[in-house]
Amino acid sequence: RVKGQIDTGMGALQPYGRFNVYKTSSGADIARFVNGATTTDIAAPTGGTNTELAGGFTLGLNASTSLYGEVGKLWSSGGDAKVKSGISGSLGVRVKW
Repeated sequence: RVKGQIDTGMGALQPYGRFNVYKTSSGADIARFVNGATTTDIAAPTGGTNTELAGGFTLGLNASTSLYGEVGKLWSSGGDAKVKSGISGSLGVRVKW
């Protein structure tokens, strides 16, 4: 994670960027269907590597109130489990009391 701080007329702006790598163990999820004497197993492989890139900010308006926002995306980078993600984001207000 890389972050900084810029003093503005509205308050302290703290922009940041981050890069994460997530690794999960290999294996399989199995769904078993039983119908009378017949049993059918369906296996879905698990495990893989995913990467995430995100950037955001916190703007401290005063000692108790701040605004925050973030935009990021997750990619599948290898392995059996494939992860798809659109661009996600969040925006909010944090109040301490």
